[in-house]
Amino acid sequence: MRRLVAAVTGLLTLLGIGVVAGYLLVFAAHPDRAARAAPADAAIYLNLYLQPSTGQKMDLFQLIGRLPGFRDPATLDEKIHDVAQRLFGDLGLDYEADLRPWLGNQVAVAVTPGDGTNGVLHLLLLASVGDPASAAAAVPRLMGRGGATFHAETYRGEQAMIGDDLSYALVADLLLVADTGEGLRAALDADADATPSLADLPAYSSAMRTLPADHLASFYVDLARLASLADDQPLGGYATAALALVAEPDGLHLDGDVPFDATAAGDAARRAFALGTEAATLPQWMPADTRGEAVVFGLQHSLLDLEGQLSADPGFSEVMNAVNQLRALAGLGLGIDIDRDLLPLFDGEAAVAVRAIRDSGPRGQLLLRPGDPAAAQAALDRVRDGLVERGSSVTIRSVRGVTITSISIPRVARLAWALVDGVVVAGLDADDVAAAIEAHLDGTTLAAAGRYAAAFELAGGHAGNELWIDLPGLLDDSSEILDLGNEFRDILHQIGELAAAASASADHLEVHSVLTVK
Repeated sequence: MRRLVAAVTGLLTLLGIGVVAGYLLVFAAHPDRAARAAPADAAIYLNLYLQPSTGQKMDLFQLIGRLPGFRDPATLDEKIHDVAQRLFGDLGLDYEADLRPWLGNQVAVAVTPGDGTNGVLHLLLLASVGDPASAAAAVPRLMGRGGATFHAETYRGEQAMIGDDLSYALVADLLLVADTGEGLRAALDADADATPSLADLPAYSSAMRTLPADHLASFYVDLARLASLADDQPLGGYATAALALVAEPDGLHLDGDVPFDATAAGDAARRAFALGTEAATLPQWMPADTRGEAVVFGLQHSLLDLEGQLSADPGFSEVMNAVNQLRALAGLGLGIDIDRDLLPLFDGEAAVAVRAIRDSGPRGQLLLRPGDPAAAQAALDRVRDGLVERGSSVTIRSVRGVTITSISIPRVARLAWALVDGVVVAGLDADDVAAAIEAHLDGTTLAAAGRYAAAFELAGGHAGNELWIDLPGLLDDSSEILDLGNEFRDILHQIGELAAAASASADHLEVHSVLTVK
């Protein structure tokens, strides 16, 4: 009996080891080969797995299989290849003949700074090679399209093909394509470990550890390096950002992390970061039939901080001249002081809600929750008086005890607004304003709609700045100008909502988003 128990125990142990090993080898994430050839000074790095792990592939195929024309699992692979053939065909490439025979499971793009230049960025394409023999036959043909010529040189033991507009090298398992010879040599240096690669960079490794290890695609940006290329200061305390696209049974998720260093940030950036812990309240004013919305906190502080950075950089002098001219035109032509009367309205929570996009213009609301409602009312009164002095006409309408002010500006536009319960509700006409007021009073708002709450629940986070779009609903309600064809319309109707939120937590921003599939 003891021997039987020992034998069974040993068998179960072996089975357990086999399951774990199978999961690690088959279901787990692929290593990022391309990052070992991307130079360490890459400012942007985008990586896509063409053949993701089995776990990701199963979830992705489950999602794609819900779309019209992709529901037969037996033909799903070929359907995807047909789509790729059409997409690459639009670029003048034959996917079946030129790419599919040799292309491996990974394609990445790195954006690197130019050598000896200021603010110039260069592109580096890195594609894994599944069949070196097929690649050796196909790649020179691809690179030579359009009459491009190259001269060969040996560098780091590899044959580098140097051209005027493109340079490339085919190493054992990787194709490197750069827009300059210097960029190609830098990639070969990194791949040969002669210089550090992006994979060797602690900041990159740290950023990638915050992401789900098993993903379809990832995006990394060195914000501090981008700022330094423009001779600018770090962007408001943010040095790096990393995002990962992950397939899950409920939809496609894009999650990420953006570390925040309060000691390197200005006052405006710290205030904006602190607001990222607050939950949006303005969806409680959006009508239930709203098809898309965006909420931003502390927009005034962010705009002023950005303007201060641009003003300090001589390279943006033309931009600042245009901004100052806009201020002058608003003051002289409309009687509006942008800095005194408009910007303070955006110091708290601001939102845009879209119900439809039509030939006559968008239908929806601009919603603001300023920090000082009394000062906001005084500012709106000054805007009204300034417009009237310059020939605009005013119409007053009462809805459910709330006064709506409508302004008709000759040869410009119509505007309407109301200030109620500390919220500024504005629109292109009084009907849009009235719709928001009635929805709020009746409780028939987007915030109370199940599809809105469910999307953010799936996303996994709901605080700070947010974006929500009902894609098929927006398409239907905007059919006057958005005619995308029956095939694409049918696909969009199988897609539900896009929900995204950037929430502040401790010393970083957490980005959570989802695109649902019905």
